[in-house]
Amino acid sequence: MNIISWNVRGLGRPSKRFLVKDFLLLHHVDIVCLQESKLSLIGPATWRSIGGPKLDKFAFTPACGSAGAMIIGWNSNLVEGLLLSQGTFCLSVKFRTKSDDTKWICTSVYGPNARHLKADFWNEIRSCCP
Repeated sequence: MNIISWNVRGLGRPSKRFLVKDFLLLHHVDIVCLQESKLSLIGPATWRSIGGPKLDKFAFTPACGSAGAMIIGWNSNLVEGLLLSQGTFCLSVKFRTKSDDTKWICTSVYGPNARHLKADFWNEIRSCCP
């Protein structure tokens, strides 16, 4: 199983979404964690323009203004995913691998640069998963 984590620094432009989709297809990615998408809303059509046909399921946190946002996308032929936790700085999906029934949690993290948000960041990380 191929898993990638990538700070994409914005997916607002169609050309950037195409670049990401092309990379994911080229490298046969099964699960992707994207940070800093800067998208406040992601529908199925937008996700297809990013994840392509193979990564058919996703969970996301919306951007706050023009900053942040995370997406976890996956191939539902290989894994079942269930949104476990969705916060400002963390996004967690509980997966079950279909081939061997392994259960595991994937957490994508996007930390703040502002010092005054560091305590909130660490508190959220501590509470995002049991």
